[in-house]
Amino acid sequence: MAERNQAVRTRILLAAVTCIERDGLEATGIREIAREAGVNSAAINYYFQSKDNLIALALEGTLEEAFGAFLSDFDKQRASGLEVKAALEKVLEDYLMHSTRFPRIAHAHLRDALVKQSYDAMAVKRLNAFLAELTPRIAPAVPHLSETALRIALSQIWAALMLLGMLPGLFQAFVPLNFDREEDRRAWGRQILKVLFG
Repeated sequence: MAERNQAVRTRILLAAVTCIERDGLEATGIREIAREAGVNSAAINYYFQSKDNLIALALEGTLEEAFGAFLSDFDKQRASGLEVKAALEKVLEDYLMHSTRFPRIAHAHLRDALVKQSYDAMAVKRLNAFLAELTPRIAPAVPHLSETALRIALSQIWAALMLLGMLPGLFQAFVPLNFDREEDRRAWGRQILKVLFG
């Protein structure tokens, strides 16, 4: 019974993420999530108590998947023998591919910051914690940067990534990049990392 309950709970969480990405946060309702998950609307209240709680947990999961995976993948690349710059290029390339595929999820994460200028949402806290975790991993490779300069450079990189995550086609008329193409992701990543490595 516990396995079945966990399976249904997971299916509902995945359905919520699917609905947010497909329809946007404002258009995602309990009925749409239930339909996507193949459950009745009462199941959402049973497993999550409310739509708001479900949405918060779904978005929390995507945050952890993005930032936790980035740090884990970076550490694996370093353990395989890659230098900091090469490991960062590789992981950044993968992150760019995935982040630009889910613009409505990125927007949902930053909705309160964008709409209300409120910066105490979980996404903002997790972003800052992530950057604080990444900083000491990068610092040995950039001894020419003070810690403040390194933090500014990382914030510049992630500001660009987050903008592209929410608006992947924003600069298409100016520079037609297709982030599904490895060479475009690699070129963008190498260019943005010049902020750190020169």
